[in-house]
Amino acid sequence: MDKLIPYSQPRPDAPTAREREILTHIWAGLTSQEIATRLQIAPKTVESHRANLLRKFRATNSAQLLRLALIEGILHMPSSTSTGPSQTAADAQSTTAVRKLTNLK
Repeated sequence: MDKLIPYSQPRPDAPTAREREILTHIWAGLTSQEIATRLQIAPKTVESHRANLLRKFRATNSAQLLRLALIEGILHMPSSTSTGPSQTAADAQSTTAVRKLTNLK
């Protein structure tokens, strides 16, 4: 399973800016409903973007999608070796927003 078998043809399309944004939210562990609420779009639109991403990456599930996005360098692992503060101001605001979002349920 460690080996990645290359495809004979490149991916058909690169992800759009919106699809990359959706991918980032999937990477953060948000559900389609949470992504839709955060981006103020319909949940069906999020599902459509997710389906497009699966097609473009030739993945069958979200785990494969995230793995391929990491391999291609579209997503990046957070650095755990940083010596500075653990969060920037933007990260802290984002975390607060997630907490508020989850408390709305």
